[in-house]
Amino acid sequence: MEIGKSIYNILSGNTPVNTLVGTRIYPNVAPQASAVFPFIIYDVTGVEPTNYKSGPSSLDTNSVMISAYCKTYSEASDLANKIRIAMDRITQGTYGGEQIQSSEFQGYNDIFDATSSNAGIYRKALDFQIRQINPTN
Repeated sequence: MEIGKSIYNILSGNTPVNTLVGTRIYPNVAPQASAVFPFIIYDVTGVEPTNYKSGPSSLDTNSVMISAYCKTYSEASDLANKIRIAMDRITQGTYGGEQIQSSEFQGYNDIFDATSSNAGIYRKALDFQIRQINPTN
């Protein structure tokens, strides 16, 4: 039930992503005082269990948004592409202690967040469906 552990494990263990952000991969929000660009924020936006009449769901489909935050559009595009390659169609296995069956890229959005200094933050928000196997015992 802790899909965030898997996301962190996959992204931090991916050399192209790690080269750009290191361990600056955060759930829900980056620490404002110490955020250094570029960084990644991931959000679980929904969970849909597989409906079984005979017991609890052993398979959940997680809707996940992973955002690349950068100072330039080209940096955001590059990081987003690396995130997509790292997360799309991962093989079944255990990542960060959680069992993942599959992952599928769904699309992305370009977002520009204006700041008070008339500068900005470029953000690419990528959407994924991640199927997570739940222990049933």
